[in-house]
Amino acid sequence: MIRQFLGPLRRRLLLVFFIVLAVPTAFGIVAAVDHFQGQMDQARRSTERYATLASNNETNLLWQSQRIVDDLAHDPAIRNVISGAGNFDECEATLKKAIDPYPAYAVASVLTPGGEALCRSTGNRAKSNAANQEWFKEAISAGRSVLSGYTFAQTLNEPVLAFGMPVSNAQGKVIAVLGLGIRLRWLAASGQEPGLPPEASVDLLDKTGRPLVISDADRGSGGLPDDAYLGRVITGGALTFEAVGRDGVQRYYAVHPIAGGSLYILLGQPTRTLIAPLQRDLAIQIATLTLVVLGGLAAALIGSQLLVTRWIARLTEEARAITLGEVPQTYNFSGAPTEIRELNDTLMTMAAKIKAREAELSESVSQKQMMLREIHHRVKNNLQTVTSLLNLYARIPRGEAIKQAFADVQTRINTLALVHRHLYESQDLREIDLAAFMSNLVRLIQDGSGVPTRRVRLKVDIPPITLSGDRAVPLALLTTEILTNAFKHAFPDHRAGNILVQIRAEPDGKAVLTIADDGVGTAEPEAVPGAKTMGQNLIGAFTRQLGGKLTASGPPGTMMTLEFDLEPKPAEPIEPAGAENAA
Repeated sequence: MIRQFLGPLRRRLLLVFFIVLAVPTAFGIVAAVDHFQGQMDQARRSTERYATLASNNETNLLWQSQRIVDDLAHDPAIRNVISGAGNFDECEATLKKAIDPYPAYAVASVLTPGGEALCRSTGNRAKSNAANQEWFKEAISAGRSVLSGYTFAQTLNEPVLAFGMPVSNAQGKVIAVLGLGIRLRWLAASGQEPGLPPEASVDLLDKTGRPLVISDADRGSGGLPDDAYLGRVITGGALTFEAVGRDGVQRYYAVHPIAGGSLYILLGQPTRTLIAPLQRDLAIQIATLTLVVLGGLAAALIGSQLLVTRWIARLTEEARAITLGEVPQTYNFSGAPTEIRELNDTLMTMAAKIKAREAELSESVSQKQMMLREIHHRVKNNLQTVTSLLNLYARIPRGEAIKQAFADVQTRINTLALVHRHLYESQDLREIDLAAFMSNLVRLIQDGSGVPTRRVRLKVDIPPITLSGDRAVPLALLTTEILTNAFKHAFPDHRAGNILVQIRAEPDGKAVLTIADDGVGTAEPEAVPGAKTMGQNLIGAFTRQLGGKLTASGPPGTMMTLEFDLEPKPAEPIEPAGAENAA
């Protein structure tokens, strides 16, 4: 099937061009995909950098908070209050002065190791205790600065992040905790960090995974992933991951921890906006390479049509005309390649030589046909000459039996002459038309018998069948013997009657000759093939020569039926002696 499909030259050229273009195109596509993967990695790394950038505000705030509490820890007013010898009003003024320039802070406090407030920047020393706060406990136990998670300050009536730093004495014992309350409202109002993608969602999570600040692009925390992903974030199990947000948008997320894991910046970029440009570039590159291949194939198709196949089609038309024995149409090959023009000149030269040879052969065949017709004509004339001689000899006074014998021989010779006449008058000199031949033959036999047509009427029913000359001769002679016998014996005493001569073609290639009369019946019913009279011996010989089967029936009347093959059967091979034993 593949060989059949690749039979035309055009398809083979297309296959060659496709193979030539496919290899570099495949390498180009692989390189484009590899470049796409590299850009994807860069896009993911850029998301991680954006997450770091998004944490600048919080990181700076924590650095600023640490600086403030460090300064407060060394301030004499604060140290005096902690030692129990200070002025509370001076302490509050100092705290207030420390945080007033920064709207991010709601309150600054000095707390005892027991969690009670010694003084506050707000001047409110209402009874409150931070001893049960996790951040306070951690600051006391760890002896370092601590940032809390979501905390609702009752005294401020707003949510805050508590930043606490323990103050120790010379022996390293914690003697106080300096605390700052960072307003979550200020973090939320501070806006998105400049330089971030506008479609990026930025969320601030505490170490429990609770969202503290949600960006405008987050659309009401819809950009957050499921809680299962948030749980992995706070345990440090996922710093980058891809997930579907609660709003149904696929995002690529990057996590940046702050303050040793006290807070987390979670930045998510929609995968569509992150990858779509890269996918578009990849599609453009693949489409470009594909167009190159298609353009190459189109060029191969058009080029093969203009340079090769259209000229080959014209050469094919010329060759087909030469095959049919016609003079090929002259085409203009001026624009064809040199090889095609040379091939066309060769074909035209060959066509001229074939035409000349064909004329020679036709003339030779005509001469041979003329000679063959002349031979048949001369044979017919010679047979007529023999018949005339026999007619002269028959006029010499002799007995009736001898005269009848001469007449029978004349009839047979005339039959042969009629066969040769029909052969040289036929188109191909090898076959004769049985319908016309048999009609002439039965009239010839009746004329030779001397029986007038008004007394014995002949009916001939023969379809248009052709028969070779070799088989027409025995068929004609057999018909002559049967009809001659009918004219002699079927209608004695000038009796009137009818004779039917009919040939019927069978589907299996056989034919059936029927000669029937309504006379008195044969005088010798046993006159079948193999009888002793000369006429019956001839009938049997002609039947065997035709390879047929002859049957006779009657009286009343006589009907002779001959079944024979229109074409001779091939001779059966002769097995060598001892073949059966060998088998």
